[in-house]
Amino acid sequence: MSDLLQDQVVIWQHRNFPFLCLFTGYALPFLIAKFGWNDGSGGLLYAGIIRVFLFQQATNCVNSLAHWLGDQPYADATSPRDHILTALVTFGEGYHNFHHEFPTDYRNGIRWFDYDPTKWCISLWGWLGSASHLQEFEANEINKAIFQQKWKLVERLKCQINWGPAVDTLPIYSWSEYEALCINLGGSRHLVCISGVIYDVERFIESHPGGRALLVAHIGKDATASFHGGVYKHSKAASNLLDNIRFGVVRGGGQVEETH
Repeated sequence: MSDLLQDQVVIWQHRNFPFLCLFTGYALPFLIAKFGWNDGSGGLLYAGIIRVFLFQQATNCVNSLAHWLGDQPYADATSPRDHILTALVTFGEGYHNFHHEFPTDYRNGIRWFDYDPTKWCISLWGWLGSASHLQEFEANEINKAIFQQKWKLVERLKCQINWGPAVDTLPIYSWSEYEALCINLGGSRHLVCISGVIYDVERFIESHPGGRALLVAHIGKDATASFHGGVYKHSKAASNLLDNIRFGVVRGGGQVEETH
């Protein structure tokens, strides 16, 4: 604060702050309206009392709305959030999550289009030479914080997903054992082998987009080539669907069994 304490204008304003508040907040609007169009009471009411009331509410939204509405793209250990509505209400202070995480940065909204009049003014003054040493946090550290927050969201989503039984926990079958389990070879299971993994497709037969007959025709067989483009190149969603119907794995990965 040493530079501010040496600034005579700042010191004068600090010493006369109560008088300046009353004069500029109430007396000046009254005088302008009184001598401008003979409506001093209107100036006092609308440009004075109501304006001050609304501006105080907008200012206080920084410590209320800005901690309740919006996203937390940089950190979530505390409550501040970013939202365009709060930025509009508070004249640019709505990117509060960024402000709390990177308090030394002169910006609130770091993207050029983020509504932050103060940032735009300071940038302009810097360009004109009236402001200097503008502090901006390193872009790498900002991106790191964004990544960490997104990774948290990914981890939370991952915990909500059923990924099916892990391949390394599945029972292992020889090819002949796999065939013996299949319904069209004397067994009781609707099993299909794809890339060495056995899938129980019984509950999916009737809803298979390619039709029941096509899926039944591959029971007890190696359907790897058909699944990956021989008949139809299936989507990632189709591959994901298989994860939940894993039944086992084939020793050796296919029809040619391991020999000992």
